[in-house]
Amino acid sequence: MGKVQELRGHGPVRLLTPSLFLPTIYDLPTSWLRERLVQAIISDLDNTLVPWRDYRVAEQLAGWFRSLHAEGFRTVILSNTRPSPTVQRLSEELQTDVVLGARKPVQRFFRQALDKVGASPSQACVIGDQVFTDVLGGNLMGCYTVLVKRIGDREFAGTRLMRVFERMVLGYLRRRGLAAPYPSESRDAGPAGLDDPPGLI
Repeated sequence: MGKVQELRGHGPVRLLTPSLFLPTIYDLPTSWLRERLVQAIISDLDNTLVPWRDYRVAEQLAGWFRSLHAEGFRTVILSNTRPSPTVQRLSEELQTDVVLGARKPVQRFFRQALDKVGASPSQACVIGDQVFTDVLGGNLMGCYTVLVKRIGDREFAGTRLMRVFERMVLGYLRRRGLAAPYPSESRDAGPAGLDDPPGLI
């Protein structure tokens, strides 16, 4: 069983450095969470849990949430997307709270998410596919942060612009050994593999 290496930036770059850098949400090891006394998961929605604006719930995703809840983790989705009936149905199917219409990385929305799960920043882990919203916002709050590879290529035009700066940041982190490239082959990991360290970094 491999060891999961926690990333540690220094100075201002620390705010843009995720605690972990993983291919997908399914690669998140719950053993790593428990070792850090994490009790709650704050997850992004578009291109983290589902493809952009495709709010159908796959069984793999539903199973992942069921597994987290069965292990005692509380969950909430924090998204910049606007409230809609389809997103509400998704939250009901996943049995998780939502904070919608956020403007990440603005801190008050992360506080709302923490209030939903009744956790302090040090007890929460933020998961998302963007450095300047999910990672920066989570780090500013004092949460653990996990950066995952985006699910698809479709996204908001403003997000595509920010990806240019994101690639610059990730390149800087990689040159300094603070982030590893994604593996060439994706793992077929499902909810049953939640506790297996990914061996990525």
